[in-house]
Order: sequence, then C-alpha cells, then structure tokens
Amino acid sequence: MNLEVNSLEYKCWHEIGHAVVCLHLGGTVEFVEIMGEESEGRGFARARCNTTPDIRPSVLCAGFATEYVLSRKGFLAAIDEKEFTQLVFKNASIDREMYHRVSDQHDFSENEDREFMNLAVTIVAPIIASHFSKMREIVGILCSEGRIEGSKIEAVLKAT
Repeated sequence: MNLEVNSLEYKCWHEIGHAVVCLHLGGTVEFVEIMGEESEGRGFARARCNTTPDIRPSVLCAGFATEYVLSRKGFLAAIDEKEFTQLVFKNASIDREMYHRVSDQHDFSENEDREFMNLAVTIVAPIIASHFSKMREIVGILCSEGRIEGSKIEAVLKAT
C-alpha cells in the first residue's frame, strides 16, 4: 500500500482508528461515514463513538496513533518526516482540543502536545497495530460503501 497522506482513504484510516480503539477498550460505535465531496477525493470521514471517561483520552488519540502506525509500517507515500509530523498534529487538532478540553484557536504547549503524543504512541499505537490487518478490511468497506455500522466493525474485528 502506498497511501497518500490526507487522501480520503487516509482520512478513513484515521476515523477507523478511533472506532477500533473505542471497541477494543469497551466502548461502542454507532457508525463511521464519509462526508463531503468524496467523489472528488476531498471529503472527510467521521466516527460516532460512545466512550466512558476512562477510555475517552485513548479514543481521542487513536486517529493520531493510526497515522503513526501507518507511517512506521511504511504504508505511506514518500513524505518528509518534519512535514509528516506537522500534518499529523494538524489532522488531530479537533481530537487534541477535545483531549485537553479547550476551545478552537488554542495554541498547544509543547507539554500538551507531548502528553497527547506519548499516550498515542505508547498505549494506543500497540492497539492499532494488533488490529491492523482487520482495519485494512474495515477501511476498504468504508471507502467502497461510504458508511459502516459499528456492528459491522465489531463483526470484522471478531472474525477469524
């Protein structure tokens, strides 16, 4: 796989990451869907996850962790490391705001970014890595159908 950063498929991976970590940690997922102009590759995806206060921080870090795992596994098209780091943090802006419980236009401190990144890399990325092959299947379904129900994600994860 040679995935283009910020392509619609890449965005689907990010959102499926949220859903998979939510389910792995005991939460529920209503659905993940593609929104916007997906026919032109400029759409976005969103996940509707139901979490508890205990798992919420990890679920919020899951999109970032998924992008990190994709990079470390060599699944991304060539991109400069510094540029990739900036893109990953930008892609996780809303997740970081929710994680730190701040409003938009917040300038994150280095410590805030480090806390978010450390949880994503040390705790959440191994969860993503353990479900990676199933996530490929789930992302494929989302990309072809435009929406996948939480029950279908659970079924794929449980299938042997």
